[in-house]
Amino acid sequence: MKRFSLILTVWMLTLLSSAYVASKFIPETLFVGSRNSFDERMPRWFYDNRLPRLVWMWANSDGNHYLSIARNGYYEFENGFFPLYPLVIRVVANLSGLPFLLSGLFVTYISFILFLKLLHNLLRLDFTDQASNRVILWIIGFPVAFYLVAIYNDALYLFLTVGCFFAVRKNKWWLGGILGGLAALARFPGIAIFPALLVEWWNGKRRIRDLIPVFFIPLSTLSYFIYLHIWEGNWSLFMTSMSVWRQDRFILPIQTAYRYFKIFTTVSPNSLMYLVAIAEFAAVIFAIAILIKGFKLVRLSYWVYAAFYLLIPMSGGTFQGEPRYIIHAFPVILIFSQLMSKNRWRYLVMGSLFVLQMILMAFFSRGYFIS
Repeated sequence: MKRFSLILTVWMLTLLSSAYVASKFIPETLFVGSRNSFDERMPRWFYDNRLPRLVWMWANSDGNHYLSIARNGYYEFENGFFPLYPLVIRVVANLSGLPFLLSGLFVTYISFILFLKLLHNLLRLDFTDQASNRVILWIIGFPVAFYLVAIYNDALYLFLTVGCFFAVRKNKWWLGGILGGLAALARFPGIAIFPALLVEWWNGKRRIRDLIPVFFIPLSTLSYFIYLHIWEGNWSLFMTSMSVWRQDRFILPIQTAYRYFKIFTTVSPNSLMYLVAIAEFAAVIFAIAILIKGFKLVRLSYWVYAAFYLLIPMSGGTFQGEPRYIIHAFPVILIFSQLMSKNRWRYLVMGSLFVLQMILMAFFSRGYFIS
């Protein structure tokens, strides 16, 4: 435990160092989204001169929207963000009196620590302590792992998802159903937990009483659309909001891949958009290859969860966010860790991924869209 505390401390200090160095060399962008318009500057209430940029940089891009929803509720084109994370931030802010920015960081940090603890416990059900620790190291060293400590819902979602799987593995189906339902209220692709738990139930004792709480997951997703219909007047506001990111319709992943080939042939290779597109496309190829290679290396329910989780956003017409979603689909990292466990190049690969993380963190800290 002390070893991991040291590793996490060094990791956070390295991320902050990367951001500090970036402030000397990378131009700052103030585009972080806003409550009223997608081309406005940072809202005045969000910026606080009493806090250094090394603190509020963690809430750029989507983080600004989560804080805006937590503070003022949904506004135009914000219904694409599922409600649990901003709701928890609002509760913490109201109870503690902390600014929404610090409340968001508090929720993220607590969720992140609980996620790592529960993931280790879950992995120990099937693997050695050493192998379990190795998976966590690969996650921390993944190129976009800094989102796990930003004001994004990633850490909260993963804490709930891993907690759901751990509870079910311990035969606590009602607890698992509740945690899975909360995860589905944090992120729309969280619905992928549902087929995974069906597989886990089918391969287990198949008691009907255990199957009932599994349906909390789709019901939670449905509850958000019911909320939109009753209080916002239109259940399809979610899809309307997703149109901003061109994710408002079902498109076969192969069609999405074709779109990326068009980007590669029409966008300047020197632009950030081109590099981000390359990263997103490479992440998809990586995830597919790992899932194919490691079909027999993890429990079937884990594999089904990862496959469905990655497939859902792929079917929205873009691979945007896929590098982050690989962490959400944690069995991909689990498989990769096993494949690399005896590879003589594993330390070089891990080091290279960590260096890439520092570079991406530098741009993220200056307000650039990364994933």
